[in-house]
Amino acid sequence: MHACYPGPRIPDVPNLPPPTAMLRSLVLPHVRAVVTALVVAAAASATMLQAQVATAPPPTTARRARITGVVTDLASKAPIFGANVTILGTPLTGTTGADGRFVIVSAPPGIFTIEAKRVGFAPQRVENVRLVADSVMTLSFAMNISATRLDQVTVSGTIDETSVAKATITVEKLTMEDLPVPPTASAASMLAGKVAGLAITRPSGAPGSGVNIVMRTPISGITEGGAVPSPLFVVDGIFLNQGQSITTQDIESLDIESIEVIKGAAAASLYGSRAAAGVIAITTKRGKGLALGSTQFQLRGESGIDQYQVTLDKNQHHQFMQDPQGNWLNATGQTVPREQRALKPLGIMDAPYTSPTYNQAALFYQPGSYNTQTATVQGNSAATNFNVAYTRTINPGVLENNEGYKRQSIRVNLDSRLSEKLSVGISANHTRGVQDVSAPSFNNFYRIDTDVNLRAKAPFPQFGFPYVIVPDSVTLYTNPLYTQFIADNVVRRARTLINVNGVYRPFSWLSMAADGNYDRGDLNQVSYTARGTPLVTSSGGLSPSTGSLYIANNITDGYILTGTATATKQFGALTARLSERAEARREYNPSLNTTGTDFATEGLKAMAQARTKNSSQSITDYRVMGIITTLGLSYADKYIGDFLWRREGNSLFGSANRWNTFGRASVAWLLTEENWFPFTSFNNFKLRYSFGVTGVSPNFSNQYEAMSSDGSGAIRRSSLGNVNITPTFTQESELGLDLSWNSRLSVSLTYVKNSSKDVFVNIPAPAVSGYQIVVTNPARLGGTVYEATVQGAILTNPRGLQWTMLLVADHSDLSTGRFGRTCFADGLQHKCDGIRLTEMWGNQIVRDKADLPARHINSLSQFDVNDEGFVVPVGIGNTWRDGIGKSLWGSTVIVDGVSYGWGLPLPRYDANGQLTYAKIGDSNPGLKYGFNNNFRYGNFRLYVQAAGQFGGNVYANSNQTFYASGDHPNVDQYGKPDELKKSVRYYNAVSNNNNLYLANFVESGAHVAISELLLGYTFEAKQYPFLTKIGVGRMQVDLMGRNLATFTRYSGLNVMAGSPTVRFDDATYPLTRTFTSVITLTF
Repeated sequence: MHACYPGPRIPDVPNLPPPTAMLRSLVLPHVRAVVTALVVAAAASATMLQAQVATAPPPTTARRARITGVVTDLASKAPIFGANVTILGTPLTGTTGADGRFVIVSAPPGIFTIEAKRVGFAPQRVENVRLVADSVMTLSFAMNISATRLDQVTVSGTIDETSVAKATITVEKLTMEDLPVPPTASAASMLAGKVAGLAITRPSGAPGSGVNIVMRTPISGITEGGAVPSPLFVVDGIFLNQGQSITTQDIESLDIESIEVIKGAAAASLYGSRAAAGVIAITTKRGKGLALGSTQFQLRGESGIDQYQVTLDKNQHHQFMQDPQGNWLNATGQTVPREQRALKPLGIMDAPYTSPTYNQAALFYQPGSYNTQTATVQGNSAATNFNVAYTRTINPGVLENNEGYKRQSIRVNLDSRLSEKLSVGISANHTRGVQDVSAPSFNNFYRIDTDVNLRAKAPFPQFGFPYVIVPDSVTLYTNPLYTQFIADNVVRRARTLINVNGVYRPFSWLSMAADGNYDRGDLNQVSYTARGTPLVTSSGGLSPSTGSLYIANNITDGYILTGTATATKQFGALTARLSERAEARREYNPSLNTTGTDFATEGLKAMAQARTKNSSQSITDYRVMGIITTLGLSYADKYIGDFLWRREGNSLFGSANRWNTFGRASVAWLLTEENWFPFTSFNNFKLRYSFGVTGVSPNFSNQYEAMSSDGSGAIRRSSLGNVNITPTFTQESELGLDLSWNSRLSVSLTYVKNSSKDVFVNIPAPAVSGYQIVVTNPARLGGTVYEATVQGAILTNPRGLQWTMLLVADHSDLSTGRFGRTCFADGLQHKCDGIRLTEMWGNQIVRDKADLPARHINSLSQFDVNDEGFVVPVGIGNTWRDGIGKSLWGSTVIVDGVSYGWGLPLPRYDANGQLTYAKIGDSNPGLKYGFNNNFRYGNFRLYVQAAGQFGGNVYANSNQTFYASGDHPNVDQYGKPDELKKSVRYYNAVSNNNNLYLANFVESGAHVAISELLLGYTFEAKQYPFLTKIGVGRMQVDLMGRNLATFTRYSGLNVMAGSPTVRFDDATYPLTRTFTSVITLTF
């Protein structure tokens, strides 16, 4: 299939300079040069730090101000040593001494925000400080050891830095103190259970696999097979191109300094048509947190084991005929090979195996390992701060002959304050990853009988494989060990991120900033089967492969340029901030996929050897222009407003709707600043309201006609272009309350109501056009969300036990207000007006005699309700318990002229004779929650996270699949009384032979998981002199556990499977639990 999307030049949007040439090698040569140069520059800066200690910019003849003060611990009142006090927007910084005092000399006059920061404490700010020439300003800071999120500063939801305590929108900021256990997989998974309104599921435990994320409620994804849009990821100001899958696989979590989660249309409106699903903004380490004049070297090593968490128990009994000696028998009682054995007359699985049985999971899975090493050097001086880090990760997983996932990452961040008016910065990151894709069918693995030895030695090994290739003569499935043994399917990724920025402050009231961002992603997949490789045929024999080779090359290449001017002015008690930003963005994504078969030569891995080749190629190229205006107002620091307007031109929008507008209006009222506020124990009591509009861009192909060729020369029209297509617009109203009590407890409560209009839907194209479908904007979605975040310092004794906690919880509701086309079934979802995206729709098994067909109204006595609640046909004078006693299993019953299998459940039909189709469940939980606890005592630290949900359903397709094949442990009847035993055919009927979505396989998804655990001890050199002898200032030893245990009544394989909108559990690579030890040396 080959689709062609003509992409004419868009006259409405200026044609920006083209990006670098595509389809080159995976590693950009010029990036190596840039990174090398930065490393050299950073190292040079480190050698100069001592000379720069406490050095301010060169003095000028202008009249200056002076700032002095003291920084103390709020709880103990003791002075804090090593805190940095900074005039934001300038390079001027002072560091506290042992007495907690600081001084900043030669400060420019104007209105500034002064911030005090120290590792382990909440940052403290004093805003709107007026510095007057030839005067001294005295400030005092009382810092709390418990850094609540209201104490943080956000830089992502607004153009300028804003205190969360005074923000008018919802932005959750997490620092590395909140993220002590780095994930083994996607960096985004570290947010699970820590942010209210964030739903994260992980459908696979394969090394390098990603997660599914939905913020609050889905805002699109209603098209047939349509996926819910994922959040926009921003790393150091760089928008990550979303043309590649598992974007967060390219982010090294150990580089992260903080993460800001921007939820909802109001908060994310700054980002326009890419942000309706929310924004996750990541800031990496830059050395700013170090004391002035210091350089720090750090080595970190982590090593441990990986274990599969849940697997399906295998049946220990069978349902086949056997003589006392253990020989298999056919229906006439003759001894036959295993593959010709016959079912016992009643087909009950309760006969013990006479031959050895095996633990298939222990034979197939192996204990894996996890290793990561990091080397970091960072420094901070009056003029320069930098961070250089290298990380190497190896995670082979739990499959034999599979290398899992490997990644190497190097990052260089450098900031330089060239003068008190000008500062520049650069960030460069290059990551390479190699993923050995797992090959076995996990469904087939669980179907192999327990008397089959996967590691039975082959009498005549083939292709170097020592075991029998087809170990089960009945199922004829390929040995999964062999499937992985011959697999050669490798995905190589490379990601290069570069940000160059500068800030110029010509006057105290004006600042100008510019950013240049570049993102390049390369993905290369090669899947190869050598000619002559033995493959299993449908009859269980072996046939040599003719050879096949698949090569995919996909590139994402884009840049973003922004320029911002911000003016701040004070008019009495009113402070106004006006910002103008211009943005230009381009993304270019070429891909080339080639498949070759029928190779001429054995062992030669080259496409030129393939006699038959098929290729497909695509190119997407789009551009965005944006103008953003923001106005921030603060009156007496108690009435705050923030207003944003964004005008965006986007070539993904239809030519008739090329330009669109997004924006927000938000206000906040700090009641604690009112003289009449009666509760003096509250540090902060804020009401906030915001309304915003943001959007989702159409796909590149939606506005163009698409045709395809089947390779025979015939052209088929597939998709009709839509020049009128618009982005999806998401509106959101948010009402919130933020409060902080006695600097020990903070609470945030938020109510959200959102609606999305112009949601994309595939509809049948007009017949006269000759096309099959066209993408339009007819649908509407709406939802409500309730969020709560509670954070507090329960125990704060600086010399005893300290305990801080974080509790997050949320509930959401979603409905489809309008679908805009004929209703249809899309897997478990029913796409129709008024139907929630999270609802599960399917069929039912009869559980009430009243639901039997009307023809049986006078024959209800010939049906019975069994112990599992199903209505089953039993005939006259029988009950469901008579299957063995009267030898009825396997027989038929005729009721009112209809023949039924005795004792077998029946699918439910409606009055029209059609299978009933109705709601059978809902993936949406009643409540999601996370509970995080940090304990400290002396040098010890303990961190525990529990997360889970109440309510919500999961579709246990894994159970249905193995009911149908007779491999589920519930099919094993050994040990039951005869009257309760059921035949294998019964369980096949319960699953309807795995052909329908059935209500009886919908289970509760309620669970609680102990997802993260850390126990650590810090060795300080001043306490342990032996460290000084080897040049180590501090040594941290940690024991970490991830995905330790899940407590649930769910009977399937993975209660956290699927996506937040469709919780569908199937047999995949199992989730793993990881135990590691970590040693971190700081020099």
